[in-house]
Amino acid sequence: MEFHIEVNSRQISVSEGETLLTALQRNGIRVPTLCHMNRFSPTGACRLCVVEVEGKRDLITSCSYPVEKNMKVLTNSQRVIKARKALVELLLSNHPDDCLYCQRNGNCELQWLAEEMNVKERKYFSEKKLYFPDHSAPSVSRDPAKCVLCSRCVRVCEETQLVTAIDFIDRSNETTVNSAFKKGLNINSCINCGQCIMVCPTAALVDVSHLEKVQAALDHAKKKVVFLVSPSATASVAEELGIKVHANISGIIAAALKKCGAYRVFDLGVSCDRNIAFEVAELAEMIDKNERKLLFSSCCPAWVKYVEAFRPEWKSMLASAKSPQQLMGSLLKFDTDASMEASREELFTVSVLPCVGKKYESSKEEMTHKGVSEVDAVLTIREFFRLIRTHGIDMKNIKEESLDIPYNASSAAALKMGYSGGKAEAIAMELYVQATGGSDNFKFIIPKSLIAKKESKVSVKGRTVGFAWVSGIAEADAYISSVLEGQRSDINYIEVMACPGGCAGGGGQPIYRHQYKTKNRKKTLQEMEKFCHHKTAGLK
Repeated sequence: MEFHIEVNSRQISVSEGETLLTALQRNGIRVPTLCHMNRFSPTGACRLCVVEVEGKRDLITSCSYPVEKNMKVLTNSQRVIKARKALVELLLSNHPDDCLYCQRNGNCELQWLAEEMNVKERKYFSEKKLYFPDHSAPSVSRDPAKCVLCSRCVRVCEETQLVTAIDFIDRSNETTVNSAFKKGLNINSCINCGQCIMVCPTAALVDVSHLEKVQAALDHAKKKVVFLVSPSATASVAEELGIKVHANISGIIAAALKKCGAYRVFDLGVSCDRNIAFEVAELAEMIDKNERKLLFSSCCPAWVKYVEAFRPEWKSMLASAKSPQQLMGSLLKFDTDASMEASREELFTVSVLPCVGKKYESSKEEMTHKGVSEVDAVLTIREFFRLIRTHGIDMKNIKEESLDIPYNASSAAALKMGYSGGKAEAIAMELYVQATGGSDNFKFIIPKSLIAKKESKVSVKGRTVGFAWVSGIAEADAYISSVLEGQRSDINYIEVMACPGGCAGGGGQPIYRHQYKTKNRKKTLQEMEKFCHHKTAGLK
């Protein structure tokens, strides 16, 4: 049921049962908040969303208060502004004063709030507590001194990813966010997905930087740095630069990296095609033998670690193919031909993709052979742009260069791996093409309803093969459990991405105030697919 309430002396339409904050945002009225996240139940922890309601003695938190008939609300009265400003000043009272060299400088929500609230001096002084940063994990770094106790990382880790690698410990003014027994993230249940980084408003959680060792390799006279650019990275770069989608966005990236000193720039999509082809071969063999079991995608390192740590009984269902990153790294270091004109000791391989979990994956013992790593460093999209800015390169005004042969041309299937559901479709199409010799009658029907199960059935030579796709560990765990418990035989392949939305919402993407970019990146990738000459992968 809809009715009207008065906000700042004007009438707005609201729906019964929704919170006041939701109603205000839907009507274009911005209210600051630190703890609120869409799709999560409200907590009112930060109290920055307070508003004044006629008839109420105290200010109320709009994120947790439901709308009522005949409400009269003031969102920016002097009382409200003073309260919000005082809250920001209290948060700043013991916050580190290292903005000039903080990784989130200029992109920090606490910094934005201080500017919006017109905070120009330190009004309150509080003893800064001695917290030691945790740099033990291969992907995620923690600095408890910068934590504002907003609870966003805790809730994402627990509710979206089911991991609970971090949580609130102690009580009262001693409360902190920490890992179990105050040990490092390297020995707890963290799956290195990086979703905590994406929701952290400050730099309390950041990715472990590989930028320094990449720059050192570029400066080293005996090192030949090879960059492996993910197809999903090209969509993120196009979005960040505001470039209209066209056939050679990767050429802009290649030109920029070569100006930085790159020896070669390859298309990581080539190994995406290989990964798809390997998984299709495994799925086809399973179907031919009429084996009644599931096959899970294995390209997401956070998903693989979750299975290893929390669901070891599912390990046998993981595809045996290496991830595209490690396939390409292994190919260059241990299978490369003479055209590279460099030994494996000279080569320094760097992948560029929107994932912090790949930093963990590249550091795994099984990805290193006799002291030589398949992939030496991983740059997230954030780090890539920092590298470009360091070298003073204007990517909007740069002459395109071709990616280097022989790994310079991937298919549309590689681009599909950048968003949830894309790889399942690519696997289905490749399986269909291999079985029938063409894709003319291929149909992959995607449910239009948001609440429908993400499943599609494909007919291959009289057999019906079931495909499903899920993103976010909580959704994946619940769905797979239901399939196994229901002993369903109509689903054969499940694509799983740990990050909601897939790589388009990866933990290494640029951080924005508004989290609507995932859908935009998916659309960009789908537009880029139109420029690919090959629609299917094929083992090249």
